Parts: sequence; structure tokens; C-alpha cells
Amino acid sequence: MRFEKIVGGEGRPRFVGVQRLPTQAPAPPPPREPLRPRRARTDPGLEAPAARPEARHVRPASYVLVSLLLSALFFGIFFVSDRGVLKLRRQREQLARAAEEVAELEAANKRLAAEVDALRSDPRALEKVAREELNLVKPGEVVLVLPDGWERRVKPASPPAATPVPR
Repeated sequence: MRFEKIVGGEGRPRFVGVQRLPTQAPAPPPPREPLRPRRARTDPGLEAPAARPEARHVRPASYVLVSLLLSALFFGIFFVSDRGVLKLRRQREQLARAAEEVAELEAANKRLAAEVDALRSDPRALEKVAREELNLVKPGEVVLVLPDGWERRVKPASPPAATPVPR
């Protein structure tokens, strides 16, 4: 047993139903008419009921435009999101600043360790600290202590200005 799709109606083709065909041998096709030149159709109702509708034509430029818009959207999300490029750049700058600070602290630690070693082993370094920070002096020495800002109050002596000699 065979089934055949039946399409009917006017205008756009639509599916109407299925018909059961007998199991006999198929009937021979009807004789063909000779081909005639086509005429322009003026009445849309004259279309054959089984005619295939024409597909809408989409221009390639629209594909490119949609592709560019989607790409711009994805790149915008990629740059601005919380895991985006801008945040990554800020984090790299913070990392560089932290690395500089660590390097400065390591240098200061080395300098302080060298100063501690010098104070433990070198008597001159110990004497320097005692004189500068603790204001200690050896017996018989005279210390002159100047107030803060004394350099501003004392003007350096300027050389005498050259006076013109009359002739």
C-alpha cells in the first residue's frame, strides 16, 4: 500500500491530507504538451497550487553587518566584564606596584642588616651613632648645638659690589 501527499488550495501551497492509493501498478503519466513561451502573469491567483514559494533573498552584506555587530558585542563584554582586559590591566599595574614596594623593602632590610652587622663589629659605627643620635661627647670636647632652621636666618656674606670708577 502506498500513500501520497495531497496539496491543495489557492495561493501559497499548503498540506491538506494523505490519500491511500491502491496497490495496483501506477498509471502511465499523461502525455506532455509542447513547451510554449512563458507569459508574464498578472493575476496572482493563477499560480499552480503545488508551486514552490520563492525563498527570500538575503544579501551577503547583511551577514557581514550582523557578524560585526555580534563581534562588537562580544568584544565589549570581553573588555568591560569583571574578568575582562581592563580589569586584567589594572591588576597587572597593582602587581607591578606591589613588586616595586617589595623590592624597596628588601633593599631597606639589607641596608638595616648591614648597619646591625657594622654596629656589632665596628667601633667607629657605634661611636657615630652615639654622637649623632644620642648626643654623647668624649671628655674635653665642646659641642655646638644650633636651633632648627638656623640656615634660613643666617644670610651668606655677599662679596662687595664693584663700584664704577669715575674718570
